[in-house]
Amino acid sequence: MPGHVDLFEEHGEVAALWPQSPYRGRTVVCFDRHLDLKPLAPGGEEALRAAARTGTSPAELLRRLPVRGVPGAFGLDDFWSAAALAAGLTDLVWVPSWTSYEGWESRAVGCVSLIATGGAPTDPQTGDCCLAVTLCGVRLSVVPPDLLTRHLDRHVTGDVSTDIDLDWLVDEHGVPDHSVDDLADLVAACGGELSAMTWSTRSGFLPGEFRGVGPDVAGRLGLRARESSFLPATPWPEDLMLRVHQGAGPPALDERDEPGAADPAPGVTVALQGLAHASASPEQAQECYEQAAAQGYRSSWLAYKIGAAHYARGDQRAARDRLREAIALDPRDTLAMHARVLAARATLRLDGPGPALAEFRAVGEELPLRAGVWRTVRVLADALGDPESAQLARDRLDIVERLTRAWTTGRSTGRG
Repeated sequence: MPGHVDLFEEHGEVAALWPQSPYRGRTVVCFDRHLDLKPLAPGGEEALRAAARTGTSPAELLRRLPVRGVPGAFGLDDFWSAAALAAGLTDLVWVPSWTSYEGWESRAVGCVSLIATGGAPTDPQTGDCCLAVTLCGVRLSVVPPDLLTRHLDRHVTGDVSTDIDLDWLVDEHGVPDHSVDDLADLVAACGGELSAMTWSTRSGFLPGEFRGVGPDVAGRLGLRARESSFLPATPWPEDLMLRVHQGAGPPALDERDEPGAADPAPGVTVALQGLAHASASPEQAQECYEQAAAQGYRSSWLAYKIGAAHYARGDQRAARDRLREAIALDPRDTLAMHARVLAARATLRLDGPGPALAEFRAVGEELPLRAGVWRTVRVLADALGDPESAQLARDRLDIVERLTRAWTTGRSTGRG
């Protein structure tokens, strides 16, 4: 390992390292509470391919704010998909913060089941230490940390590059899942190079009081943490996104915090305020959505949250309207997949089983591993006398069943 490791504010900033080809010909092992692999937002793939033709650094295409719907080809939630296009990433091992338990394979399948496939084959397989699946052009292995050493021994050949999001250690409420020593020991077991670490504080995933864990992890590995962030500070109160993720409600704004002429994205700030209101008051959140839209920013995240809040209150029509707006804004985002499922449920209540079956089957084609969707397709198809849809649902559910039961019943579906 070199004498230092780059430490970034937000995870997508690792794109600054991509011209050095840190992933090409290597397996990347990523410790992260969240899986940052999903379809790029509209226009993202085209922008990355154009940048490659002109020799533009991918880092120039990173969103400057930690939300979707702002300028940029990719960001903190989909940068691994961008890396498949721009940095030669082919094999990714995601190490979530949760450890294995009997039936953990079901949780692993759930973690990837909302990533839209576009109809591309996923080749899912499970074994005694991983779920392997192809998504967004990447061969992904989901490996709980207590099974990582076994996975490395059995399934990883060649060089390894390791990446750390420090929220793996501590959640947004400040509750620790692992110690610095735990993480350092696992990174050491990976061998190879520690490519980068990320705080994820500005985006609200790691409380600010835990920023010291970055230098601590580096020091435990005999490295120096080199602060390498290049994104500007966010133009909203420092704790706003943390409070959104905590569900704590919006912080009080004073005149210094109000969006103004110096704010490069005043609509985003208003939308984030709306997110903090959405669960308790979808009406107030809707006002924020409309104000943000008037300022040039339409948030699919906020539209989804408003729709989900209406759905929870039993207002199916208002829910479906807002959910469909979220879908239209960013059709292949995982939030859009959530929205499509909820919208289909609303359709079932509003319009009956026929239209609902069509919606559920359409979203199921994007989400072949989403068991709940296919169970609903099966029930509706049986009720409507649609044997073709019912059989398709049974076939898809059989795949999920084999993935989640393979090792608890002594059967293997292949690699793992």
